[in-house]
Amino acid sequence: MRLTESERLHISETTRLSRASMSLLGAMILTGSLCGLATSAADPTDKRFASLKPNPAESANAPASVVPAAPVVSPALQQALAAYSQSPDQPGFDRLVNVMKDALCQPPLRDVDASVVIKNHPQLADLGARAIDAGGTKVWAFNKCPFAQTCIIVSGHPAAPAAPGKAPAFPAAYRAQLLSMPQYISIWSAKIVTKSNPAAVKIVKVGKGRNAKLVKQVVPAAPAAPGASANPKYLVITGNDRSTGLITLYGLKPTEAGWTAAPELFTSVPPFLLSSVQGKASFSGADIVLAIASNKPPAEKPAVGGKATGPASGSYKIVLKFVNSKYLLEGKAPDEGPAMVIHQFLQAVKDGRQDVAKAWLADDHLASIPKYLGLYGKSDQVYKLVAMSNPMGGGSRFRVVTFGKDDLILDVGTIKKVVYGKPASYVAIKALFVAPPDPFAKKLVGATPNFERIGDPAPSADSVSNKTEQKQ
Repeated sequence: MRLTESERLHISETTRLSRASMSLLGAMILTGSLCGLATSAADPTDKRFASLKPNPAESANAPASVVPAAPVVSPALQQALAAYSQSPDQPGFDRLVNVMKDALCQPPLRDVDASVVIKNHPQLADLGARAIDAGGTKVWAFNKCPFAQTCIIVSGHPAAPAAPGKAPAFPAAYRAQLLSMPQYISIWSAKIVTKSNPAAVKIVKVGKGRNAKLVKQVVPAAPAAPGASANPKYLVITGNDRSTGLITLYGLKPTEAGWTAAPELFTSVPPFLLSSVQGKASFSGADIVLAIASNKPPAEKPAVGGKATGPASGSYKIVLKFVNSKYLLEGKAPDEGPAMVIHQFLQAVKDGRQDVAKAWLADDHLASIPKYLGLYGKSDQVYKLVAMSNPMGGGSRFRVVTFGKDDLILDVGTIKKVVYGKPASYVAIKALFVAPPDPFAKKLVGATPNFERIGDPAPSADSVSNKTEQKQ
C-alpha cells in the first residue's frame, strides 16, 4: 500500500519529535545524576569521595612556584678572567687581581662565602684560588698560577642584623689590599695572633713584726690609650717555595695604610733556620710548628699488644713560641739555649739533613765536618753532651762524645746581625772542632740529647675510652 505525500510528511515529523523528546529526557537524567554526585561529594560524612576533597591546611601551606635564584657572579671579574684566559701573562694576572680585589669588597660578592665565589667563577679553580680564614681576615692565594706574585688580604665585618623595618646598626665594611711576595710561593695557612702580656706582679710586705710575710700581688693594668689596641695583633702567613720546598714565613701588622711588614716578629729566630728548612709549617694556637721531614724512610714501630701500630713518624719538629710579640725557639732560655741549639743540630745530623744542620751554624762550611766523620744519616748514633770551660771570647763550649774514633767540640754564642735594617741577635754554633776521644769525658755526667719527634695523630674518642677502660 502506497502512502500519500501528506501521510509521509506526517510520519517524518512524528519521528523527529520523538527523537527530540528522547534527547531531552536523556539530558534531564544526566543532569540529575551529576547533581547527585556533587551533593554526595560535598557531604563530609560520605567517605567515598574523601580522596577527591581538598585539604584546607594543605592548600594554605602549598608552596608557591619556586624560581631558581640566579648565580652570584661579578661581571667585572668574569671579564677579567676571560681576558686572562686569552692572554695568560704577568700583566694579565696583575690586572686580574686588581679587579678581584675591588669585586670582593662590593656586592654581590661581598656577602657570599668564598666557596660560592670560586664555584660561580670556574676559572679561579684553574688558578688554584683558595681563601684562608685567618680569624677575621681572609687571605686569597693562587697556588697554581705561575705568575702569582700577589695575594689578596680582605679585612672587615658584615652588616649588623637589622630589626624589622629598621636599618642595620652599622653597615658592612670591608677593605682589601694586595701583598707582594716572591714568585712560586704557595700559601697554605694564615692566622691572626694577639700579644697577651702577663699581668705584672709585685712583692709587698703584709703584716708587722714576726708575722710579716712577703706576698705577690697583681698590679692593675694601665688603661690603653684612646684608639689603641690593648693587645697588638699580627697576621702570620706560612707557605712553601714550590721549586725548593723551603718554608716561608711572613709577619704583618695593621696600620692606617693597611697590613704592613713586621719583620721584628722573627728577629729572635736564626735567619739560617728560616731560609734553609724544608717541610711544612702549621699553627698550634699562636705558636708555629715547623715539621721537618727526614730523608730516611720511616721505621716501623714495635707491635703493642699483638697489633701493629704502623710506621713511625719520619719527621721531627721545631717549635717557634710566640712570646711578647716575638717568636722564639722553644726552650730558648739563657741557661738552656746553647744546649738546645746543639740538640737541634745533632738531630739534623742523625736524620741526614745537612741543609737543616746549616741553619744552626754561623758558617755554612762547618756542616762539612760531620760529613767528613761520616755522622750524617746514622739514626742509631748515640751522643753524650758534656759542658766544658767557656772559651775566652765568651759563649759556651761543649764536647759531643760520639763513642767513636773522634769527638766534636762546639762553641755556641750569640750572633748579632742586621736583619731588615734592624739589629738582631740569636744563638748559633760559632765554631766546630774535631777532637780525639777522651776516656775521662765518657765518664763525666752529661746530657744525652732527647730528640722530640712529632707524635701520631690524636686518637679518636672511642680509642681513648678503650684505653681508659683497660687501665682501670
